[in-house]
Amino acid sequence: MTQILVLYYSRTGLTQTIARQVARACNADLEPIEDVTGRDGATGYVRSALEAAMHLETPIRRATRVPGDYDIVVIGTPIWFWNVASPVRTYIQRHRRQFRRVAFFCTYGGSGSAKVLSDLEHLCGRPAVATLAVVDADITGKRYHDRMSKFAAAVRSSGKLLRRRTPGQGEFGKSSPGL
Repeated sequence: MTQILVLYYSRTGLTQTIARQVARACNADLEPIEDVTGRDGATGYVRSALEAAMHLETPIRRATRVPGDYDIVVIGTPIWFWNVASPVRTYIQRHRRQFRRVAFFCTYGGSGSAKVLSDLEHLCGRPAVATLAVVDADITGKRYHDRMSKFAAAVRSSGKLLRRRTPGQGEFGKSSPGL
C-alpha cells in the first residue's frame, strides 16, 4: 500500500480544512507544520507578509513524522503576499532531500496560485504528481469538493504507478536514462 503524508501550515484554518479532507480521501497520515512565532492580529499578518515576500525561513517545531518514510508527501500552504508561507518554506528546506514524490495544494484570497505551485516544485527540486489551488471563498462556501476529490484521486493513482515500477525502470514503467 502506498504511504502518503499530508503536511500543511494554516494560519486561519482554511488550509487545514483542505488538508484534513485530502488526508481522509487518500487514507494518509496528517501532520501540521507548527510555527513557533505568533501570527495573530495585525502584527502577525505583517510579519507573515514580510517573511513570505523576502523568502525568509522561520522557526518551526520539530516534525513528528519522517517524510522519507512515505512514498508521496502532499504539502499544503496558504499564499502569503504571492508566495509560499514561511513555515512551509522552512519545512521544505529542512526535509526536501527526503521527498520521493510530491503533490501540492494552496489556498488563497486573491491571486498567485500558479506562481506558488511553481515555486513549490522549485523548492522541492521535483515536479508535482498533482496540484490543487482553492480560493478561500470556495472553502467557506464549500464549493471545492469535486476539485479536491480529483486531486486526491490523482495523488492515490500516482502511488499505484510508483508501486508498479520495477528495478531499472523509470517511474512510469519505461526505461529511464538516469534522471
